[in-house]
Formats: sequence, C-alpha cells, structure tokens
Amino acid sequence: MKNGFSALPILSLVVISNPQTIIRTSPENRKLHYKVIHRDMLPSNINRIEQSIKNPTFCEKELKKIIRVINRNHIEADFSVLERYTLKPGELIKGVICENCKESPLLRRHGTWFCDNCQLLSKDAHIQALQDYFILIGSTITNRQLREFLLVSSSASATRILQSLTLTSRGANKGRVYSLSFNE
Repeated sequence: MKNGFSALPILSLVVISNPQTIIRTSPENRKLHYKVIHRDMLPSNINRIEQSIKNPTFCEKELKKIIRVINRNHIEADFSVLERYTLKPGELIKGVICENCKESPLLRRHGTWFCDNCQLLSKDAHIQALQDYFILIGSTITNRQLREFLLVSSSASATRILQSLTLTSRGANKGRVYSLSFNE
C-alpha cells in the first residue's frame, strides 16, 4: 500500500520435500490439505493457482513497477543455514546427486560424473552440489573442502573442477582459497 499499489494477491503453499512425510490434519483443518503439499504436487498446484486468477489485477506497466520495488527493497539473507537449523557439517549428505534419479553419490570417471543407478553421464553435475555448498556452508572453498564435499579422492581432479569454474582465488598451493559465485 505504501508504494502506491492496491492489495496484492498473496498466495502461499507449504511444500514438503520428503515424499515419505505423512501429512495429517484434524477434521476442522481440512483446508490445510490445499496449503501443505508434497513436492510432487507443486506443478499442479501452480497450474491451479494460475487458472484461479481470471482477471489479472495489474497491467504490464504496473507489474514492472512492482518488480522494481521488490528488487530495490530486497535484502539478502544474512545467516548461517546450518546454525539456524542447528545442523553440523557432518550431518549433510555429501557427494554429487544425480539430477535424473536423485541417487547419491555419483562417481567421477575421466572428467565425467556417472550414476551407477540410472547410467546418467554428466560433465557438470558438480555445479548443483557446489551451489548447495555455497548456500549451506559458505562462499569460499579450498581444494580439500571440495574433495570432502563432493567425495572426490584426487586432489588433481578437484583442481580441474575448480579451474573449470573460472573462480577467483587467493593464496597459493595448499593455501589457495576459491570464491564461489553463482549467477541466479
């Protein structure tokens, strides 16, 4: 309202990522089944929400203004995910996860990630794992940290992975630290 917009429609969903999670509600809270969903139901719920909005509330010019205001007022989260959820780095699932079947960890052979489960081959499957590292642990990484997180045994392989990302670094040899950055 203070930015000159009438009431924005705010729609929400709670998405549970673990498909094994059982979602139960008491009879008086039946409507929660429409708000708390498993991840598999997200695409159909987004379609349902899109179809429920018959008349767009804003013209394209107003939408662009809303986007500018949101971007201008955006504040990056400044907290440690591990601390917030009282997790220890040792509790994280390490290794590269298969984008096809979600099996972990993938094996690295001759510069290619290989999934033993579905036979997927990928040259860049490590990028998603490093994005997870960036969010969960931090914006810098060493060769040793990369090997421990991606479950890569060879220091030379880890160096090739880091160099392929063209990251900025400081220090030399064992003291070299790479700065992770990912364009959204």
